Amino acid sequence: MTDPVVRLPDGYVLHFHEVIDSTNEEAKRLGDKGAPGGALILAARQLAGRGRRGREWKSPTGNLFLSLLLRPNCPLQESARLTFLAALAMAEAVDIVSNGEITPECKWPNDLMVGGRKLCGILLESASSHGRDTDYLVIGTGVNIAFHPDDVERPSTSFAALGVMIRIEDLVSAYISRFDDLYSAWQQDGFNAIRQAWLDRAYGFGQPIVARLSERTLTGTFVGLDQGGSLILKDDRGVDHVIGAGEVFFKS
Repeated sequence: MTDPVVRLPDGYVLHFHEVIDSTNEEAKRLGDKGAPGGALILAARQLAGRGRRGREWKSPTGNLFLSLLLRPNCPLQESARLTFLAALAMAEAVDIVSNGEITPECKWPNDLMVGGRKLCGILLESASSHGRDTDYLVIGTGVNIAFHPDDVERPSTSFAALGVMIRIEDLVSAYISRFDDLYSAWQQDGFNAIRQAWLDRAYGFGQPIVARLSERTLTGTFVGLDQGGSLILKDDRGVDHVIGAGEVFFKS
């Protein structure tokens, strides 16, 4: 992919790299240098891609590796909810470029699933000002387009495996367009409108779930998302548990 032609709304600037260590790392370097929000880092290949919890993110040429630098004017806790906005924007973008052939579901907190298999992962990283306010936020997105890994804990898929061929540039254009619209709504109305739209696509909603937390494992049913973005699990006794962090697994 050379000199990709990407349609971007006003305020976004594309930085393309054939090869890079990590698009998130480059976004953070730009953030540390004072770059304004809207910097978009796209790479054809990553040498050190990462997912959540430091897991390796395999990065062969042909897949999408993208990071967006933002400078939201809000506390860190609030800016962390933008993971739901990014997932929703990418899900809608996939709908658009696949002409409705692929309709992803949003898996808490930050994956997109198709047919029970992972298509996309999202990684948020941030720097804070005075330990509270967000200095900058980086939203990294990896989408399996031409390839998907087989040797991972959870099954994955790709556009190619689903029989849909697209151009990476078209997916990036659709994603940023949808992100920009949703971000404007979030800035105006807050998280609630995004929350409901995310729930409308929620993977495993109303289904049995296992949540592995740092101190215990819970089983129950996925019944909702609270105003802060935490998952609500109702156990067999009818008690609601609010889960802000952890690994969740849905029973097949």
